Amino acid sequence: MGHVVLAFAERTLRPLELGGLREQLWRTKTYLYVTPGPLLIERALEGFPPDVRALGARSPFSRYDARGGGGYWPDRNEIWLAAGVETYEGLRQVRLSAFHFICRNHPRYRADEDRGFARLRKVVAESRPVVKNYPRYRGWVTSSFLRQGDHANVVEYFADIPTNFRDTSELPPLIAAHFAPLIDGAAFTEDFDDNLAPDEYDLTRFQRSLAPV
Repeated sequence: MGHVVLAFAERTLRPLELGGLREQLWRTKTYLYVTPGPLLIERALEGFPPDVRALGARSPFSRYDARGGGGYWPDRNEIWLAAGVETYEGLRQVRLSAFHFICRNHPRYRADEDRGFARLRKVVAESRPVVKNYPRYRGWVTSSFLRQGDHANVVEYFADIPTNFRDTSELPPLIAAHFAPLIDGAAFTEDFDDNLAPDEYDLTRFQRSLAPV
């Protein structure tokens, strides 16, 4: 029933009204619906390659009493996600968050995250001149992703691309090749661990590299 109420509220309420409802619910720390870890993994990875779906079986996935937050702890090989994500961030967001934390368990992508997403930032910057040739990706970047302000960071970008672009032909080639192992089950490029951005991560610089020229 809680899932039905959330889905109805997200579908019918205006953003300001939905925000007000969430604040009222938080006064009593109410969680209308909390997806069990195994079911959330199944939903988040539905349709992805077998190797990616297998990532979800490698780590315990637990929910905990909080409005938001979570992460993957490699030292314990555990994934934790706040119980309030469905109620206070959205039913779609909970799948995005779960997908992101599960994929942080992938050793190659985890290595890139540990070096500040240097490989991902490199392919994004090099793709900027051709973004205009990929209208769906260009529209998503300019009309959706970059409008999130500080939330439009490289961590969220990594989580959002595979869940928004299941067809890699809609992405600029270098970006498509970077995410293809997650989306299509393709092999990693030979230079995945070598062709890296030389600078440290900076939010403003990253957002500028996303904007089409």
